[in-house]
Amino acid sequence: MLKIKVIGSGSAGNHIAYAFRNLCNSITMTDKDLKSLKISKKEIYINRYKKWNKNISLKLEKLDDDNYDIIIISSPPNTHLKLLKKNIKNSNLFMIEKPLCEPNLKSINEFKKIIKKYKNKTFLCGYNHRLFPSTKKLIEIIKRNKLKKNIHTIEVNFKENTSGFLKAHKWFDSLADSYLSKTVLGGGSLLEHSHALNLGQFLLDDNLKQLKMLRSNINFLKSKNEHYDYDAKLDFVSGSKLIKIQQNFTTLPVEKNIKVSGKNFNIELIYNYKNNDDKIIYIDKKLKKIKNFYFNKTRPDDFLYEAIFLKEVFLNKNKKNILSIQNALGTMELILAGLKKTN
Repeated sequence: MLKIKVIGSGSAGNHIAYAFRNLCNSITMTDKDLKSLKISKKEIYINRYKKWNKNISLKLEKLDDDNYDIIIISSPPNTHLKLLKKNIKNSNLFMIEKPLCEPNLKSINEFKKIIKKYKNKTFLCGYNHRLFPSTKKLIEIIKRNKLKKNIHTIEVNFKENTSGFLKAHKWFDSLADSYLSKTVLGGGSLLEHSHALNLGQFLLDDNLKQLKMLRSNINFLKSKNEHYDYDAKLDFVSGSKLIKIQQNFTTLPVEKNIKVSGKNFNIELIYNYKNNDDKIIYIDKKLKKIKNFYFNKTRPDDFLYEAIFLKEVFLNKNKKNILSIQNALGTMELILAGLKKTN
C-alpha cells in the first residue's frame, strides 16, 4: 500500500492529491493552519472534482511526524528548505514543487548539503512539463530525425498572467497577499514560470557546462507591498546554438510554446493551444512536408503524469534523473545569474 504525504493544501497540493486518488490507498495532506485545510476540503477540492476523496486525511504539519513512501512539498518556495529538513527522516523519496527555493545562494547551497548528506535518498523537483506526452514527442522527433546537431535556435516562451493564479487561490484578495508578488520569496515570473528555463536546459540534455548568458533583461514592479519581476528575457549560447527564454505575467491570452529551428526544419510545440490540449507542428523543409501532432489532456492530467512518474520511481520502474533535483539546482543557478546580470 503506497502511503503519500502532500505538504501544502493550496491549488497545486489539491491537484497532486487528486492525481494520486487511484494510485495509492493513503494520502495525508498537511498545512500550517486549520483554515487552509478547511478551504482545501470544502472549497478547492469539491469545486474542482465534485466529490471529496475519503482516502485523504488532513493534519496540521507541525503535529505530523509519520513515515511515508513519498513526501511531496507543495508550499510557497521560501518554505521548501525548512519543510524538507523537518521531514528528512520520514521518507526516502521527496518531490519538491518548482521553483526549488527562493533565489539566493544560501538556500541553494543548503539543498546541495542535504543531497550530499543523504545520498541514499531520492530528491526530485516538479518540473512536470518534461513528462507531458507532447514534450516527449518533441524529443522523439528530434532524436528520430537526427536533428540535434543541426539545431541553431531554441526558443521557449511561458508568457502568462496572474489571473489564473488568483482564480485558483480565491483566499487572496490581490497578488500582494501572495508570495508571487515578491521575487525574493520565490515569486515573480522568472521563478513562477521557470518551466520555460527548465525546458530550455532539458533540450540541451541538462548539459549546462557550455552554456553562456548573452543577455538578461528583467523588468520589475515595485510598490509598497509588491516587488516582483513581471517580465524576464534571457538569452544564452551553447556551442553553435542560441537559446532564447521569455517568461512574464503580462500576456493574455497565454502563450506557452517551444520553437526549435535549424537547417531545413522548424518544430513548434504549443502548450494549451486549445483549452488544455497541446499541438506540435513539424516542418521538414527538405522534404517539403508539414506534420501536425495533437495531444488531448486536461489540467488534472498535468499532475497525473507527475503522480504516475513518482510511483514508478518508488517501484524502481523509471529513471529518476528526468526530474532530478540536480536539474532544478541548475535552473536556480541560471535564475541567480540572470538576476545578477540584470542588476
